[in-house]
Amino acid sequence: MLQNQGMSSLEAPPPSNSLKTDEMMETPMTYEAVVPHWFFQIQDTKGSWSPFSKEDSDKLEEAYCSGQNPNSIVIPVCGGRYDVYLGSRRRLSVYWDEEDSLVQRCTWFYKGDKDSKYIPYSENFSEILENSYMEAVVLNEWKKRLESPSRDLIILHNPKLMVHYQPSGVADEWGATPSEQGRPRTVKRGVENISVEIPQGEPAQIDHLVFMVHGIGPACDLQFRSIVQCVNDFRLVSLNLLHAHFKRAQEQEQIGRVEFLPVNWHSALHADATGVDSDIQRITLPSINRLRQFTNETLLDLFFYNSPTYCQTIVNTVCGEMNRIYRLFLERNQAFKGQVSVTGHSLGSLILFDMLTNQNDPLLRNHQRVKVYFLFLFFSSLSDYYTSLHFVG
Repeated sequence: MLQNQGMSSLEAPPPSNSLKTDEMMETPMTYEAVVPHWFFQIQDTKGSWSPFSKEDSDKLEEAYCSGQNPNSIVIPVCGGRYDVYLGSRRRLSVYWDEEDSLVQRCTWFYKGDKDSKYIPYSENFSEILENSYMEAVVLNEWKKRLESPSRDLIILHNPKLMVHYQPSGVADEWGATPSEQGRPRTVKRGVENISVEIPQGEPAQIDHLVFMVHGIGPACDLQFRSIVQCVNDFRLVSLNLLHAHFKRAQEQEQIGRVEFLPVNWHSALHADATGVDSDIQRITLPSINRLRQFTNETLLDLFFYNSPTYCQTIVNTVCGEMNRIYRLFLERNQAFKGQVSVTGHSLGSLILFDMLTNQNDPLLRNHQRVKVYFLFLFFSSLSDYYTSLHFVG
């Protein structure tokens, strides 16, 4: 009898996972509103999203919560090179032509199919998810099921487990589809819970402006990227050097940053107004199409610059584009009192040399030639560039 009582008094402990789940469900939680962060969509084939810096996101959130008419709000972002039109949720480039990108206030995310990047839900559906999450926390009632506008299924099991199902079954004759199929995707609430790198903000003060002129062809590197993309990487390296080597001086506001702006002359030369492409196309043989297209867009720029007709067109385009960008830059940065430098790659360096050596003002011509000389002589690396700034001009 003693043995029977001992055996009956012993009970197998429940699994540790169920204990944690029961404790989580029984322990009351306090609801805290999610902190939103603003993203913009990258113009590529994947359509991935990239976050704004914390400074830019805070500016957009402050304008969003101001109560003003969003259609009348325009916020400069990304160092003043883009403007966000809050009403239409669009990000427009200021100094160069670029396709508009979507902007979104993001709070809820789910993991994509092909990579580990998280994709934000739409603002309206994120609000629905947040309301359901708040209700589940307040009432302590979980395993909520929601259907997205694309008829995907989102299940809120508990605060730590939220999944997204994309039904892959075909609707039967009654119009019903399986509710849970395929591999579940992870759902996250708040940008602090996803693996994304928030870029550092750029100093508002600009000490130096550099115009960058590209060489032959529309592609500027071996990855066939445009001048805008290459200058963006160049600017990013410059900012990283500032944060790494001049952090104290930057925090004390002793120095600002260097702004790099691209000067694109290739698209103007090959525009329909000049008639260059149409003339070349008439004499281009149909064989080896890709090779001939590459030759027409790239190698022929060398011959164009050696011709008396198109050489002046290229010089006028570079000069006019630099003046246009500079006037626009001064309008947006009225406190700028720094210096302006130019740098070119390949044929772009020859264009700048010819343009600056043929200035009408002899004093300006000599001054500019010294400036270009120092840039071309010391511009072997960005760190050398920062040390040469003290000698320029």
